[in-house]
Amino acid sequence: MILPNKYLREHEALIGVGSILLKNLSGEKTLSDLWEGVKLLSDVGTFERFVLGLDFLFILGLVEIKNNKIVKTS
Repeated sequence: MILPNKYLREHEALIGVGSILLKNLSGEKTLSDLWEGVKLLSDVGTFERFVLGLDFLFILGLVEIKNNKIVKTS
């Protein structure tokens, strides 16, 4: 579920969801703003996958929370 394999395509894996979230994260965004920007994308799908993708990015140290906004780390 995290990484693609021969049964799971890249955009269906959490690493694909994470890449979509990083592309849509320009500057600082609230959780609601980021969700509004990606919720109609079929690759993200549900709010649960959205949150799992964000969790994955946070664990990898690619995003952090500053002043209640999600930002990319440098």
